[in-house]
Amino acid sequence: MKVLVIGCGFVGERAADLLQADGHEVIGVTHSVESAARLAAVKPWRVLTCDVSSLDSVQALRTQTGAVDALVHCASSGRGGAAAYQKVYVDGMTHLVAAFPEAWPLYTSSTSVYPQVDGSTVDETSRAEPERETGLLLRQAEEIALKQGGTVTRLAGIYGPGRSVLLKNLLERKSGIEVTDQAKDGRLINQIHGNDAASAIVHLLTHRHAGIYNVVDDLPMTQRECLNTLANYFSLPLPKRKAPDPDRKRGWSHKRVSNARLKATGWTASYPTYLDALADDPQLVSSILDQVELDHETPPPRAENIILIGLMGSGKSTVGRFVARLLDFRFADTDHMIVNRAGCSIPEIFAKEGEAGFRKRESAVLRELLGSRHHVIATGGGIITQAVNLPLLRHLGYITWLEAGTDLLVRRTSVNNDRPLLRGEEPPRVKLERLIQERGPVYKSMADLRIQTDDLTQEESAYGVAESARIFFARRRFNDPDEKAL
Repeated sequence: MKVLVIGCGFVGERAADLLQADGHEVIGVTHSVESAARLAAVKPWRVLTCDVSSLDSVQALRTQTGAVDALVHCASSGRGGAAAYQKVYVDGMTHLVAAFPEAWPLYTSSTSVYPQVDGSTVDETSRAEPERETGLLLRQAEEIALKQGGTVTRLAGIYGPGRSVLLKNLLERKSGIEVTDQAKDGRLINQIHGNDAASAIVHLLTHRHAGIYNVVDDLPMTQRECLNTLANYFSLPLPKRKAPDPDRKRGWSHKRVSNARLKATGWTASYPTYLDALADDPQLVSSILDQVELDHETPPPRAENIILIGLMGSGKSTVGRFVARLLDFRFADTDHMIVNRAGCSIPEIFAKEGEAGFRKRESAVLRELLGSRHHVIATGGGIITQAVNLPLLRHLGYITWLEAGTDLLVRRTSVNNDRPLLRGEEPPRVKLERLIQERGPVYKSMADLRIQTDDLTQEESAYGVAESARIFFARRRFNDPDEKAL
């Protein structure tokens, strides 16, 4: 099948990738030359430019592509208002179906076309008469696709790596629970992961399912339910109640959107709920924490845990247990967590899955620790080699680098055969010296506290960690009273 994907943004790019992977001929279409150049440099599918609001531009696109079997309109209006909606959505769909009359059209709309404010469950047969002009324009574009016998997907709030207004606003202390007489726990939040939105589009298109389909995950939640869970995850208080925002671009609504019709076609979500994605998407939380940290307006929250980093043999597990006893904290060891979940030893994991497989498991247990408080967490020496782990480590607590010289590391690791990275032709001392050179700068950049352990007993190291952490969190709570003193 030859498919045009109009708009290769957050969802469109993912849909194009999936179509290409399934063996279809994909032509991605962007508005800007810059976007086309970026995509052309990294994608296996063809990329062209077109202004869909111009009939001449769309006809020129037809000349370049020839006939196609299907087209997906998922271009964005950017931050534009009604005028942009008219050009991109209504005019764009009009021009596309005129220039490609043979193509099966799929138009990506929004669940914002449902104006219900009573908390009711809505499906594709429910009233869709939006009050805002932008919503009415979405409906006009939908009708163009439907009259051609095509498909309309109504997407809920889209999120994914690098994009989650819900989480970013919470971490930046901008969230609120929008309360009305009919929404006493705040409005209902309907979400869909970008990967799942793309997979739904591809599924409906390739199986030729005509008509309207809601693309939303399995568990709409009230703002109170969702934000309370997130606040506990990220050591923040529950956001306060506030009045609904009257300036929302597509209007304020309070409804539970059903995905039953979509699921009846055989589609299932990889992330059935937003909370599943927090745990299972390897990039989601890390990317949003990174954004908040880069903004510097509000420091990201730090959970009241102690994180121990450093090379193998630096004493993280032993010192960590001492620190846990001193503070009456729980102790966790990421290597032990990996072994327990895998049901086999670390050398066996390396043998079956390689270092890459082990690192994926390491990142997964780190995400599993979100929401933990009053823990001392001993990490594997290579946990800092994966960039995705760094924001999680910074959020999870007070980071201490246990530094040790080569002689001490060699002595300690020589009695333990459970070190896959020390196996091989390279002598252990040479390998450890190289790892110190490679990882030392990252340990240093991450550490709130650096302890040179060669001349200290492990009890002395533990005492230093415990006392420094007490002071750190006391100051943190004083300077940022929003953080939970737990």
